[in-house]
Amino acid sequence: MATDWADVVERYRDGAELPSMPGARTLKVTGADDGYVYVSHRLWKDKITRAHLEKAMTLLDEGRMTRNYGDVIDHYRTYIADERPTTAATILKDLGYLD
Repeated sequence: MATDWADVVERYRDGAELPSMPGARTLKVTGADDGYVYVSHRLWKDKITRAHLEKAMTLLDEGRMTRNYGDVIDHYRTYIADERPTTAATILKDLGYLD
């Protein structure tokens, strides 16, 4: 079952620094609300859509998407959205959905 979104908002409300893929800089989560998780990097700021993350959580729970952190990026881009898939994978890993 997908993580309750209220738990996601609570987890990221005050921000968080998440380790990214090996060799990449740390991802900074700057907050969350009912619709998005807000993120920033050294060169950009963006938001990840709740509906996309929840769809990924459901597919992962159902075993219809790989749990491998390195491979999930392409699956996310193909089956969910081409919306910062590496960033989404980092958030999903922090939430315990990826290995």
